[in-house]
Amino acid sequence: MTLKLPPLPQPFTFAVHPSFTTGNSTPYLDLDIYDKSPFEHATRAYADRFELYQDDPQRERLANIHCSWLGSMMYPVGSDELLQVGIDFCMWAFAYDDEYCDEGDISSQPDKFIQASAEIWRQFESPEYALSQDRYALAARDLRIRLDKFAKPEHTARFVESMRIYMMAEMWKAINPVPSVNDYVSMRVTGGGAWSFPTLGHVIANVDISQRDYEDRRVRALFEMLAHLMAWETEPHAYLKEMTRGSNYKEHNLIRVLIRERQCSFDAAIDEYLDMRLRLLGLFLRLKADVEKDASDGVKAYIESVIRYYVGATVWSQNTRRYKSMSGNTNDSAFVGGQLTEPQPAETFNNTKPIQIDAMKWWWKYDPLTLKR
Repeated sequence: MTLKLPPLPQPFTFAVHPSFTTGNSTPYLDLDIYDKSPFEHATRAYADRFELYQDDPQRERLANIHCSWLGSMMYPVGSDELLQVGIDFCMWAFAYDDEYCDEGDISSQPDKFIQASAEIWRQFESPEYALSQDRYALAARDLRIRLDKFAKPEHTARFVESMRIYMMAEMWKAINPVPSVNDYVSMRVTGGGAWSFPTLGHVIANVDISQRDYEDRRVRALFEMLAHLMAWETEPHAYLKEMTRGSNYKEHNLIRVLIRERQCSFDAAIDEYLDMRLRLLGLFLRLKADVEKDASDGVKAYIESVIRYYVGATVWSQNTRRYKSMSGNTNDSAFVGGQLTEPQPAETFNNTKPIQIDAMKWWWKYDPLTLKR
């Protein structure tokens, strides 16, 4: 079975970390060139050190994600040391997602899963000593120690907060396998690393944004919009993989949730997703332009880091073997299409109708069009 997906209009440009562009004319498509990258060697060694897999087939799947490729696109600005932290976090998050959340024995035992996730959470908060023998907790501790060494304390604190959010969302998902659309939306942006990955963007880029600006509700809305959108963009591409290899009683995929709650076909669910993303991008562009009229350089750089994360992660999701095949190791066509377009003009995203889902409609409170009325 091959899913046919429509193109995804988008307004942004694309970037790759300069450490990955030399000698690679198509750095986001030539996957196997990343096998030679020292960043890739390091992240696979990190996975081996902490045994972030349950068996050899999963180890091979993790290698075929090419986390260095993903990190180079999500985090195109920053030091090599912090980029490696970002790449290793990609490895950690995918391994945890597969073994603990979706496919391993613990994924169907909520009590054990919640205990393990709480240990990870606390270990990441308190790296001074090993507090757990859990492999994922110890690997998270390693990430935290390196962040303390190479990042600013306020940046590390923000990422630690994002990890609390991540673990709490996964605990919620463990006891709510068939969520409503509204619950799903909140779960998806806070779970699966969807909050942590974009937070890490400004850490790696060393963006100097004050806490007051970081907590500004309009700035938070911009962050949430693209964090949500990136999570949504993976759902059609991951659909067959999740339905085939995951815990099928769990419905933690936007398309599957829409099909159930709307009692509609796959194609109708895709149409609703496309309509929501156009409305969301329109609001993002309007609010971004309004915020940046009097924003500091730090705010502008922070917003840019979230955009870079969104574009890079989305391009990866459309080209990775993780979603192209059920094995995660080949370029089989689980889907065709579904690619981001070249940057489109702002008028492409002129649908101003709010999305009527409680978890996200607060963003429209800050819509410049609403404020002018």
